[in-house]
Amino acid sequence: MTTSSPTLTVDAATDLIDRALRPDVPGRGSVGLEVEWIVVDLGDTGRPVGGDEVLSAAAGALPAGGTVGVEPGGQLELTTDRHVDAPAALTATDIDESALRDRLGRAGLGLVATGVDPFRPPRRSLDLPRYRAMEAAFDARGPAGRVMMCSTASLQVNVDFGSDPLATFERAGLVAPVLAAAFANSPRISPDGSTLASARSLVWSAIDPGRTRPVPARPAGSWSTYAFDADVLYIRSDGGTHPVGAPFPFRQWLVEGHRLGHPDEADVVEHLSTLFPPVRPRGWLECRFFDALAAHDRRIAVAALVALLSDDAPLDALSRACAHVDDPWPLVPSGLADPAMRQAAEACLTLAADLLDRSGPDGGGPVRAWAARRGAAGWAPPVIDLQSLHHLEQETR
Repeated sequence: MTTSSPTLTVDAATDLIDRALRPDVPGRGSVGLEVEWIVVDLGDTGRPVGGDEVLSAAAGALPAGGTVGVEPGGQLELTTDRHVDAPAALTATDIDESALRDRLGRAGLGLVATGVDPFRPPRRSLDLPRYRAMEAAFDARGPAGRVMMCSTASLQVNVDFGSDPLATFERAGLVAPVLAAAFANSPRISPDGSTLASARSLVWSAIDPGRTRPVPARPAGSWSTYAFDADVLYIRSDGGTHPVGAPFPFRQWLVEGHRLGHPDEADVVEHLSTLFPPVRPRGWLECRFFDALAAHDRRIAVAALVALLSDDAPLDALSRACAHVDDPWPLVPSGLADPAMRQAAEACLTLAADLLDRSGPDGGGPVRAWAARRGAAGWAPPVIDLQSLHHLEQETR
């Protein structure tokens, strides 16, 4: 919460921000997942389903120990514990997802694995101070922020840093746009008539580049620079949460203050929670770039990503694989329509499969088979009948 006079130096704030690049508690586990779905009324997909309704239907302990939350638009989020490896995290997710589908089904609700709600306009159902302030601040910039908050769903993979945090961060930055495009799962027709494979990535890129653009892993200090340069979204003061609609970099708030007060350590932590780069350090790496995926695609995406971020993944090979694309992020909404992006994806998935082979006989077989099927189909964007999307997703689990 703000203070009436300065209490935090730039150096102290920098140290607090850069703690995110130091490994957190040893032995906590290597891989965790945060899986989101769009929640629909199976009898009326156009009806808004609020967060309270979702939480009521999902209530109760889950068999694999996951926890449930909701996003501002009523999207359901399942968070696993951190597990020893990707297979363990995926197994726990599958078990808890099955339980959640049963519970919500009894309430007439379904879980839809897609990156953007295809049925309803954005509508916030959670009336919390943070979300009210975020919505007001985003609305001052345009419609994308409200869509992001209320209508998007993602798969987040949390991976530990391994033996060299900056090297792992660098690997993640290389593969993030390539894998985001390969696993694109929010098809739309754009206003100009072109086909989008990942409308979600387009929404996120339109919010505020200062808080959604990628963070370079090197040079050291890039994360604190990113955080200092990003605009303050809201300020908590006098018992309220006040949106900041005009550009106001965090560095300016720290150095000059604001009429509502000066930031303290808690304000630094809160500011960091409003930054949404594709890969975010938090004592581990939050890989936030996947669209929400059905279970069969989720298994392949997580296995490939974790393999490519492992200490065994050579940076030079990853650099060569991704070097086919000079500026990859603007291409992500189109999936693998661009030949250079497609070539990079094929090279990354081949490398991931080779790395997975070391885990046992045919360890990379599922990744190769998945890539072969998608490649045979021309890596075309998913074609989904939006009126039966929830049925399709249930049938292909």
